[in-house]
Amino acid sequence: MNVESETQASEMPDIVKVGELEFPKRKVWVKTYGCQMNYHDTERILSHLKPMNFTLTESQDDADLLLFNTCAIRDLANQKFYSHLGNTKHQKKSETRDVKIAAGGCIAQTESKELLKKYPQLDFAFGTDVIDNIGELVYRAYSGDKKFAVTSWDRTDNYSIETKINHGSPQAFVNIIKGCDKFCSYCIVPFTRGREKSRSISEIVNDVARLVKYQGVQEVTLLGQNVNSFGKKNGESLAQLIMELEKIEGLALIRYTTSHPYDISDELIEAHGKSKKLANHLHLPVQSGSNTVLQRMLRQYSIEHYLERLERLREANPNITISTDIIAGFPNETEAEHQKTLELLDKAQYDFIYSYNFSARKGTKAARMNDVLSDDIRGRRLREIQAYQLKIQEKLRQDMVGKNYRVLVESQGSMKGELKWKGRTSCYRIVHFKPEQEDKNYMWHWVDVKITSSTALSAQGEIVQDYGRFPPKDQ
Repeated sequence: MNVESETQASEMPDIVKVGELEFPKRKVWVKTYGCQMNYHDTERILSHLKPMNFTLTESQDDADLLLFNTCAIRDLANQKFYSHLGNTKHQKKSETRDVKIAAGGCIAQTESKELLKKYPQLDFAFGTDVIDNIGELVYRAYSGDKKFAVTSWDRTDNYSIETKINHGSPQAFVNIIKGCDKFCSYCIVPFTRGREKSRSISEIVNDVARLVKYQGVQEVTLLGQNVNSFGKKNGESLAQLIMELEKIEGLALIRYTTSHPYDISDELIEAHGKSKKLANHLHLPVQSGSNTVLQRMLRQYSIEHYLERLERLREANPNITISTDIIAGFPNETEAEHQKTLELLDKAQYDFIYSYNFSARKGTKAARMNDVLSDDIRGRRLREIQAYQLKIQEKLRQDMVGKNYRVLVESQGSMKGELKWKGRTSCYRIVHFKPEQEDKNYMWHWVDVKITSSTALSAQGEIVQDYGRFPPKDQ
């Protein structure tokens, strides 16, 4: 589409011409559910809507276009979305605006027809592979098309995009691979995101260099459903990409997520030891501490292999912290298998975990298993896992006290009536500190903080050095 505007791009014109339609100033409200990939997709959506005269609003009642970017990983996210979408009926009754409502993301990819049939207020639905066509879809809606869905897949092997960010912070999500070829028995991702396709290292390096130079980005998180499978079909690797990104002047910190233990290579472990910019943190989902459960999950590794990878990672970088995902109550999990997960927590010494009850996803192998577990059993086991892990975390984090940590400040708030700033360390731990002066603005500053106390979830500290918006060269 050709977008005509008589004003500079930095200003919102009264009218822009898009094809045969005129688009007045309009507001878009977006609700994003789920993983970092969805937040990355939302950034792309907003970047495509800006030339069509849309600006972001935080108020649902002020919006001309309501967009839901959905997640299908767990039933809780589904239910939240269904409830939120159901509550939008009154928006369509506006007498002053032609309000459009759309649903995208993973639920829309698999349930678009059902959504359009069940929710009369929904104008259109779109899948995960047509994010960059959102402009055309909005154009169709404002042209008068109703109740349509676009969920087609990009069947080509090529994967090439340019990262879009609109938030103005020094942090950016950069998608490097999409899809997943693993087909774990409980996971819906291969059905909502398709097969694995990687961008090229040269494209990503140029992309990140542009973000650093022109948009002030200093921290990037490399994204993928199975990010450490990056480049396999192209003869490239995540380790190679990390070492190339290392060379970009002005880039301070590199993170990546989410990983599959099967694809943690010796080369990648070596990069954790060599890279000066790679974060001292790795999220490595294990899902269960039981080999028999892992076999039913089709995870392709054993606990012994997993622990060997952790040992090698900690040898390569003694400062690294490890986090993980755990599913409580996988179908027919025995009490002995559950106890194996608690034993793993002791052995692995995770810095933190994300833990959930098993949630059956329609179309997956696990959803078809005959299951004897009750919700009460699942709930008890989840609570046991979480309580056990919190004790480990609290003990681990006492080691922070008295030490200095480099922190990128992300927000401020009130804690027990005191103004405090909050940031994260390279190892992804949350740190709070009081400002030296009440009116001092530390937003997006790099600071050194001496830790004075720590709980299982966050640390308190005193500011030692404020470096401003750019970290020192000796980081």
